[in-house]
Amino acid sequence: MSELKTSDGFFFLAPVLVLLSILIINDNLGFTTDEFNALLFSVRMNLLGAIILAFGIGFLAFALAGRLKMMAPSGVFMFFEGIGLVIAIVGFFAYGLAMEEIVNLAEGPYILFVSLPQFITGLIIWAIGILLITFAGASTEKTEERMIFFVILVTLAVCCFVLSMLFPWEVTTISS
Repeated sequence: MSELKTSDGFFFLAPVLVLLSILIINDNLGFTTDEFNALLFSVRMNLLGAIILAFGIGFLAFALAGRLKMMAPSGVFMFFEGIGLVIAIVGFFAYGLAMEEIVNLAEGPYILFVSLPQFITGLIIWAIGILLITFAGASTEKTEERMIFFVILVTLAVCCFVLSMLFPWEVTTISS
């Protein structure tokens, strides 16, 4: 008879979080509004959806690491962490740059245009990077490697914050 492990709860929670992120993103894919704050809210909700997706993928990686119990040497850990960080940052910025705000007049209407292929590609790249980072971090038992894992997660959090702050600067006025 198989026994339950502490990581088994992640197998349930990961798909729930991924589904929740898809629902959040689906509700905010593109629209026209006369309120600038509504436009920024929609953009930031899309970024929140990407972060929730990262939590879901991270939980899945923890569940897999708990089941597989791979003890990776430090070189493999550093390779997964480094490659995963670069992939995640590239994917997140590709995801974020797929959203364009178009402003026709100073008062509105504001249009959120989303390039769907770039949007989905960026999300998939982001998820692969998060999976590599989290799997490497969950598979290690050295204190130094856990600290590197923590620093990488903080770096990704700063990237998410910076990207959400850069979006208002991307709003440009298009004269008729």
